[in-house]
Amino acid sequence: MATVKRIPINAARRVADEYGYDQVIIVARKVGEGEHCTTYGVDKANCDVAARIGNFFKYKLMGWTGECDCAKRGSASAKKTDA
Repeated sequence: MATVKRIPINAARRVADEYGYDQVIIVARKVGEGEHCTTYGVDKANCDVAARIGNFFKYKLMGWTGECDCAKRGSASAKKTDA
């Protein structure tokens, strides 16, 4: 089975630069192996908003559990466990 890789923040930055966005949220899944979220904002205010959106997606929509440190890092990975 292929190993999933973290999506670096600079990949989200490239999307923002190339397509003209202020905020980019990338959610990726490898069924059975894990999920990953990377966020990017062009400045601190947009970075904070993108991180909040990413957290909403992860915890409210996708059911991640635990505490996230992505506000510091800009990206996070998890192996979701079904409740």
